[in-house]
Amino acid sequence: ATQGEGCFQFCATANLPPGAPFFPAAYGDGGSPFFAVGCETSAILADALPKANGDLAAASTGLTAEFEAQLAPVEAVAKNLERAHDLEYRGIDASIAPLGTAPPLSDSFASLGLGEFGESGTLAVSSLVTGSVKAIKNVRLTGYTGLMLPPLEDAGLAKRAGLYSIHDLLMYSAVCGLGLDTVPVPGDVSEEKLASLFMDVAALAFRLNKPLSESLHS
Repeated sequence: ATQGEGCFQFCATANLPPGAPFFPAAYGDGGSPFFAVGCETSAILADALPKANGDLAAASTGLTAEFEAQLAPVEAVAKNLERAHDLEYRGIDASIAPLGTAPPLSDSFASLGLGEFGESGTLAVSSLVTGSVKAIKNVRLTGYTGLMLPPLEDAGLAKRAGLYSIHDLLMYSAVCGLGLDTVPVPGDVSEEKLASLFMDVAALAFRLNKPLSESLHS
Protein backbone atom coordinates (compact mmCIF):
# COMPACT_ATOMS: atom_id res chain seq x y z
CA ALA A 1 0.00 0.00 0.00
CA THR A 2 1.21 3.54 -0.75
CA GLN A 3 0.10 4.52 2.74
CA GLY A 4 1.01 1.47 4.83
CA GLU A 5 -1.32 2.41 7.65
CA GLY A 6 -4.25 1.44 5.44
CA CYS A 7 -3.25 -2.21 5.78
CA PHE A 8 -4.44 -2.13 9.40
CA GLN A 9 -8.02 -2.02 8.08
CA PHE A 10 -7.82 -5.42 6.39
CA CYS A 11 -7.16 -9.02 7.31
CA ALA A 12 -8.11 -12.55 6.32
CA THR A 13 -9.70 -14.83 8.91
CA ALA A 14 -10.24 -18.57 9.19
CA ASN A 15 -12.61 -20.36 11.58
CA LEU A 16 -13.40 -17.18 13.54
CA PRO A 17 -17.01 -17.12 14.78
CA PRO A 18 -19.00 -13.88 14.91
CA GLY A 19 -18.67 -11.75 18.00
CA ALA A 20 -14.92 -11.30 18.34
CA PRO A 21 -14.34 -7.65 19.32
CA PHE A 22 -10.94 -7.06 17.70
CA PHE A 23 -10.92 -5.19 14.40
CA PRO A 24 -10.51 -5.67 11.52
CA ALA A 25 -11.57 -9.30 12.06
CA ALA A 26 -14.75 -8.48 14.01
CA TYR A 27 -18.11 -9.15 12.40
CA GLY A 28 -21.71 -9.85 13.41
CA ASP A 29 -24.04 -12.74 12.70
CA GLY A 30 -26.79 -10.69 11.05
CA GLY A 31 -29.14 -11.01 14.01
CA SER A 32 -29.93 -8.68 16.89
CA PRO A 33 -27.26 -6.17 17.93
CA PHE A 34 -24.78 -7.29 20.57
CA PHE A 35 -21.42 -6.25 21.93
CA ALA A 36 -18.22 -7.80 23.21
CA VAL A 37 -15.14 -6.38 24.91
CA GLY A 38 -11.49 -6.50 23.89
CA CYS A 39 -8.70 -5.07 26.04
CA GLU A 40 -5.02 -4.25 25.50
CA THR A 41 -3.53 -6.34 28.28
CA SER A 42 0.18 -6.89 27.67
CA ALA A 43 0.92 -4.91 30.85
CA ILE A 44 -0.78 -7.69 32.87
CA LEU A 45 1.61 -10.19 31.32
CA ALA A 46 4.58 -7.95 32.10
CA ASP A 47 3.48 -7.72 35.73
CA ALA A 48 2.58 -11.37 36.33
CA LEU A 49 5.33 -13.40 34.65
CA PRO A 50 8.40 -11.92 36.39
CA LYS A 51 6.79 -12.63 39.78
CA ALA A 52 7.08 -16.37 39.06
CA ASN A 53 10.91 -16.25 39.14
CA GLY A 54 11.12 -18.86 36.41
CA ASP A 55 8.62 -21.29 38.00
CA LEU A 56 6.44 -22.21 35.03
CA ALA A 57 3.58 -23.65 37.08
CA ALA A 58 3.49 -20.53 39.24
CA ALA A 59 3.64 -18.35 36.13
CA SER A 60 0.60 -20.09 34.67
CA THR A 61 -1.59 -19.99 37.78
CA GLY A 62 -0.47 -16.48 38.65
CA LEU A 63 -1.28 -15.16 35.19
CA THR A 64 -4.75 -16.72 35.25
CA ALA A 65 -5.45 -15.27 38.70
CA GLU A 66 -4.25 -11.81 37.65
CA PHE A 67 -6.45 -11.82 34.56
CA GLU A 68 -9.47 -12.94 36.56
CA ALA A 69 -8.92 -10.13 39.05
CA GLN A 70 -8.47 -7.51 36.33
CA LEU A 71 -11.33 -8.61 34.07
CA ALA A 72 -14.02 -9.19 36.70
CA PRO A 73 -14.76 -5.44 37.12
CA VAL A 74 -14.84 -5.04 33.33
CA GLU A 75 -17.42 -7.80 33.05
CA ALA A 76 -19.49 -6.21 35.82
CA VAL A 77 -19.66 -2.96 33.84
CA ALA A 78 -20.52 -4.89 30.64
CA LYS A 79 -23.39 -6.72 32.36
CA ASN A 80 -24.73 -3.44 33.73
CA LEU A 81 -24.72 -2.04 30.19
CA GLU A 82 -26.47 -5.18 28.95
CA ARG A 83 -29.30 -4.66 31.43
CA ALA A 84 -29.49 -0.90 31.00
CA HIS A 85 -29.66 -0.96 27.21
CA ASP A 86 -31.28 -4.36 26.59
CA LEU A 87 -28.27 -5.23 24.43
CA GLU A 88 -26.77 -8.71 24.51
CA TYR A 89 -23.28 -8.94 25.98
CA ARG A 90 -21.31 -11.76 24.29
CA GLY A 91 -18.22 -11.71 26.52
CA ILE A 92 -14.62 -10.58 26.77
CA ASP A 93 -11.88 -11.56 24.36
CA ALA A 94 -9.12 -12.06 26.94
CA SER A 95 -6.38 -12.13 24.33
CA ILE A 96 -3.08 -10.62 25.40
CA ALA A 97 -2.86 -7.65 23.06
CA PRO A 98 0.05 -5.20 23.17
CA LEU A 99 -0.25 -1.50 23.86
CA GLY A 100 2.44 0.83 22.55
CA THR A 101 3.26 2.26 25.98
CA ALA A 102 3.32 -1.11 27.78
CA PRO A 103 6.47 -3.16 28.44
CA PRO A 104 7.39 -5.24 25.38
CA LEU A 105 6.12 -8.79 25.07
CA SER A 106 9.70 -9.91 24.44
CA ASP A 107 10.72 -8.80 27.95
CA SER A 108 7.83 -10.75 29.48
CA PHE A 109 8.87 -13.87 27.59
CA ALA A 110 12.52 -13.54 28.62
CA SER A 111 11.57 -13.14 32.30
CA LEU A 112 10.77 -16.87 32.50
CA GLY A 113 14.36 -17.82 31.74
CA LEU A 114 13.68 -19.93 28.65
CA GLY A 115 15.55 -17.63 26.28
CA GLU A 116 14.85 -14.52 24.27
CA PHE A 117 11.86 -14.18 21.96
CA GLY A 118 12.51 -16.09 18.75
CA GLU A 119 14.88 -18.58 20.38
CA SER A 120 14.11 -22.09 21.61
CA GLY A 121 11.56 -21.80 24.40
CA THR A 122 9.38 -19.23 22.64
CA LEU A 123 6.89 -21.87 21.55
CA ALA A 124 6.69 -23.22 25.12
CA VAL A 125 6.07 -19.78 26.61
CA SER A 126 3.44 -19.03 23.94
CA SER A 127 1.63 -22.23 24.87
CA LEU A 128 1.85 -21.51 28.61
CA VAL A 129 0.49 -17.98 28.23
CA THR A 130 -2.36 -19.08 25.97
CA GLY A 131 -3.33 -21.91 28.31
CA SER A 132 -3.39 -19.45 31.20
CA VAL A 133 -5.87 -17.07 29.58
CA LYS A 134 -8.06 -19.92 28.36
CA ALA A 135 -8.22 -21.17 31.97
CA ILE A 136 -10.03 -17.99 33.10
CA LYS A 137 -13.26 -19.06 34.80
CA ASN A 138 -14.97 -16.02 36.28
CA VAL A 139 -15.82 -14.11 33.10
CA ARG A 140 -17.62 -14.94 29.87
CA LEU A 141 -14.98 -15.52 27.18
CA THR A 142 -15.32 -14.98 23.44
CA GLY A 143 -13.26 -14.42 20.31
CA TYR A 144 -9.66 -15.59 20.10
CA THR A 145 -8.78 -15.49 23.83
CA GLY A 146 -5.14 -16.23 23.16
CA LEU A 147 -1.85 -14.45 22.59
CA MET A 148 -1.27 -11.80 19.95
CA LEU A 149 2.29 -11.47 18.59
CA PRO A 150 2.20 -8.39 16.33
CA PRO A 151 5.67 -7.24 15.16
CA LEU A 152 4.35 -3.83 14.08
CA GLU A 153 2.55 -3.12 17.35
CA ASP A 154 5.05 -4.29 19.96
CA ALA A 155 8.38 -2.53 20.39
CA GLY A 156 10.19 -5.64 21.60
CA LEU A 157 9.06 -7.80 18.71
CA ALA A 158 9.95 -5.03 16.27
CA LYS A 159 13.42 -4.69 17.80
CA ARG A 160 14.06 -8.42 17.39
CA ALA A 161 12.93 -8.48 13.76
CA GLY A 162 15.28 -10.67 11.77
CA LEU A 163 15.79 -13.04 14.70
CA TYR A 164 12.55 -14.85 13.92
CA SER A 165 10.70 -15.42 10.65
CA ILE A 166 7.14 -15.33 9.42
CA HIS A 167 7.23 -19.13 9.53
CA ASP A 168 8.25 -19.01 13.20
CA LEU A 169 5.22 -16.81 13.90
CA LEU A 170 3.05 -19.29 12.03
CA MET A 171 4.46 -22.10 14.17
CA TYR A 172 3.74 -20.15 17.38
CA SER A 173 0.17 -19.58 16.21
CA ALA A 174 -0.39 -23.34 16.44
CA VAL A 175 -0.32 -22.99 20.23
CA CYS A 176 -1.23 -19.34 20.82
CA GLY A 177 -4.16 -17.39 19.60
CA LEU A 178 -4.19 -15.24 16.56
CA GLY A 179 -2.15 -16.20 13.52
CA LEU A 180 -0.03 -13.68 11.63
CA ASP A 181 -0.76 -10.31 13.21
CA THR A 182 0.55 -7.08 11.62
CA VAL A 183 3.48 -8.85 9.96
CA PRO A 184 5.53 -6.85 7.43
CA VAL A 185 6.13 -8.38 4.01
CA PRO A 186 8.02 -7.04 0.95
CA GLY A 187 5.99 -4.75 -1.28
CA ASP A 188 6.78 -6.87 -4.33
CA VAL A 189 5.66 -10.19 -2.85
CA SER A 190 3.68 -12.16 -5.43
CA GLU A 191 -0.02 -12.92 -5.16
CA GLU A 192 0.84 -16.62 -5.37
CA LYS A 193 3.06 -16.47 -2.28
CA LEU A 194 0.41 -14.55 -0.35
CA ALA A 195 -2.25 -17.04 -1.36
CA SER A 196 -0.05 -19.92 -0.20
CA LEU A 197 0.48 -18.22 3.15
CA PHE A 198 -3.27 -17.69 3.53
CA MET A 199 -3.74 -21.40 2.85
CA ASP A 200 -1.20 -22.31 5.55
CA VAL A 201 -3.01 -20.18 8.14
CA ALA A 202 -6.39 -21.62 7.15
CA ALA A 203 -5.02 -25.17 7.28
CA LEU A 204 -3.84 -24.65 10.87
CA ALA A 205 -7.12 -23.00 11.88
CA PHE A 206 -9.34 -25.80 10.66
CA ARG A 207 -7.00 -28.67 11.48
CA LEU A 208 -6.66 -27.44 15.08
CA ASN A 209 -10.24 -26.10 15.24
CA LYS A 210 -9.20 -22.63 16.38
CA PRO A 211 -9.69 -19.11 15.03
CA LEU A 212 -6.71 -17.59 13.21
CA SER A 213 -6.22 -14.43 11.19
CA GLU A 214 -3.66 -12.98 8.85
CA SER A 215 -2.83 -9.27 8.72
CA LEU A 216 0.09 -8.51 6.41
CA HIS A 217 1.61 -5.08 5.78
CA SER A 218 3.88 -3.68 3.11
